[in-house]
Amino acid sequence: MTEIRESGEREPRTMGFTELKGWLRHRHPMVYLDRVLDYSPGEFVTCLMAVSGQTDAIAGHFPERAVFPASHMMQAIAQSAIILAQLSTSPLADDEITLIGSVKARFTRVVVPGDQVVFTTTCESLRGDFLTFACRAEVSDRTVAMTRGTLVRTKVSALGEQLW
Repeated sequence: MTEIRESGEREPRTMGFTELKGWLRHRHPMVYLDRVLDYSPGEFVTCLMAVSGQTDAIAGHFPERAVFPASHMMQAIAQSAIILAQLSTSPLADDEITLIGSVKARFTRVVVPGDQVVFTTTCESLRGDFLTFACRAEVSDRTVAMTRGTLVRTKVSALGEQLW
């Protein structure tokens, strides 16, 4: 049950790193999110990623000027959408996975070690196993990326012969 503050605002729903990992199939070094700051099923999830110079993705990107790769930022955005989809429906079954479909993305600023990126991912539409989402990524209240995309959950067997 959601707590209501005296001001009439609801208490944020949060998740620490250990709980957050339970909603993802990813494992180190591919878990990018550090915590969930707030969520409302069927509406939004707000997640935090703290960028460190020790992050595997930064090791060679670029040695003379460390920059967090946009491709890894997309993975963090996908992870926030995966969490939102499950919170809005149900946890993935053992024989299910999520697949990102179309994505439109715009990156407006460089993300570097020391930045704390806040991803606000909203549910634009949820029909069965298909989620359409939008995400805004910010560092210190300045937009660093904006995306819109789709995500589908499916049974692994529906993908045909497993080559992995």
